[in-house]
Amino acid sequence: MSAAHVLSQHFERVLLVDRDGQDVAHERQGVPQVDHLHVLMRRGWLAFNELFQGIGEELIRAGAAEVDWGTNCYWVGRFGAFPRPPSDITSRLCSRRLLEKTVRARLASNPRIELVEHFEAETFRWDSSRSRLLAVKARDGRDLEASLFVDASGRNGPFRSKAVLEKVDARASYATCVVRIPHAERLPFRQAYVQVCAPHHLRGGGINPIEDGFHLAMMVGAGHEMPPGDKEGFLDYARSLRDPCVAQVLSEAEFVGPIRCFRRMAGTRVLRPAFQADNLVTVGDALCALNPVYGQGMTVSLLSALELGRQLAQEGRTSQKRFNELVAGPWLTAAGEDLRVPGCTLENVSVRERLTMRFNSILGDRVMLRATFDPDAHQRAMRVLHMVDPPSALLPLALPRVG
Repeated sequence: MSAAHVLSQHFERVLLVDRDGQDVAHERQGVPQVDHLHVLMRRGWLAFNELFQGIGEELIRAGAAEVDWGTNCYWVGRFGAFPRPPSDITSRLCSRRLLEKTVRARLASNPRIELVEHFEAETFRWDSSRSRLLAVKARDGRDLEASLFVDASGRNGPFRSKAVLEKVDARASYATCVVRIPHAERLPFRQAYVQVCAPHHLRGGGINPIEDGFHLAMMVGAGHEMPPGDKEGFLDYARSLRDPCVAQVLSEAEFVGPIRCFRRMAGTRVLRPAFQADNLVTVGDALCALNPVYGQGMTVSLLSALELGRQLAQEGRTSQKRFNELVAGPWLTAAGEDLRVPGCTLENVSVRERLTMRFNSILGDRVMLRATFDPDAHQRAMRVLHMVDPPSALLPLALPRVG
């Protein structure tokens, strides 16, 4: 949707193709984890506001929670709980459904955007040289022509099915439930995470505020650990975590609605696309579907939308290369963490990439060890985790000090 918004600033007519439709109440094919926790990193939040002016205030009015990832967040990492000084790493937390509803309302008021619902792409029409895509045809016979195609169809998109993918599968899974916490304002934190830290700690969990005074409780597992979908099992799993913070909150919480489980969390990235065209670009999960537990996906998609706008404004055309570069760092970070899990399987991942992932993990551990005991190091680490600063900003923390 963010890509459609950007395109409307450069084209008179934009067709926003949705295979599900606005009124869908079931699992969305492109976003099967829609009911689970979705986090906008600080850089993603800044990009979101840059793309949609005033949307932060709009979400606050709709009930979203504003959080400081320093003082409001109790986060247990690999080496213990991080410091909690006030920080400039702030964002809003709400459900994915509220985010989509708010953005869809913006797009619906844009006269240049036309929503095409229940359109499932099946075949493609090319020019004689197969260097330009001319049209996409749906299963029901509808045919859509365009001068530029942006594939943002998610991890189950039509172009992905025939592409060669890199895959890193740590058999990660999670279970999520909406809860109501009595006297939540009395808690010593607004959000809490107990991080999965492979290979020794394969269970994790968290609790986060969303709109209307509710919270999302989440249990995460990797490898052979799989969070259960029943209430008693969910609570037992929370009690088994290496820090009691989440279990203590849930012991007094009212569970609202069902516990939803998501098991398909392998990270995948397009290595060799099945189709290439001068007027086709692939972004978001359609290009690189990161393990959602790391919270990078929406931020990367929003940064890709900004890059799309930059290319059209400055160059008048698009280049897939820059979008590939945008996902490279988050891919190495997420896949590197997954690689620590015993039994993690890899497909089409080069030896060079594996070595890079392992080296990054070693440096990352050094940074996080310092960040656990040094508030300044923690602030710097959070700025990189939230994609505000580049990873190179952490090198002084990772390298041994001499003298």
